[in-house]
Amino acid sequence: MIRPILTLAALVLAATLTVPSALANPLVGLKGEKRVVLLFAKSRSDAGLDKQVELFRERRPALRGRDMLVIVVEGTQDAIPAIGYAPLPSGSGRDLRKMYEPAARGFTGILIGKDGTEKERWQSPAEPDRIFALVDAMPVRAREVEEQTSGTATN
Repeated sequence: MIRPILTLAALVLAATLTVPSALANPLVGLKGEKRVVLLFAKSRSDAGLDKQVELFRERRPALRGRDMLVIVVEGTQDAIPAIGYAPLPSGSGRDLRKMYEPAARGFTGILIGKDGTEKERWQSPAEPDRIFALVDAMPVRAREVEEQTSGTATN
């Protein structure tokens, strides 16, 4: 009688310990679907943030073609999609700051691959072509391009 109760208690405890970590990652729903560019700044008035967003806005078609989404996290505010769309939960800015630990001052850009891992980090506005070159060198992107050129892409 005790053994089934202990087993059930262990399963309940394991479930409650693993669920919050999945919920704390606001990008979990994008894994396998989108490459994410996270742009962090201490405040909205950060010139580096403004410049980086503008550089990416000028290249929207290239972002879209690479399944990329740009998300901005300003200060302690919630994260917001700046280019592209993704539903982000309340508290997403706080959770992303905890996960990726951007520089305490100034601007930080982070490229997250479709596999959910960090691929690159930069502290000043980067030319989009540099970021696109990183993406284009990824094996998943190479497969996507091959599928598109062979006509087997499913979109």
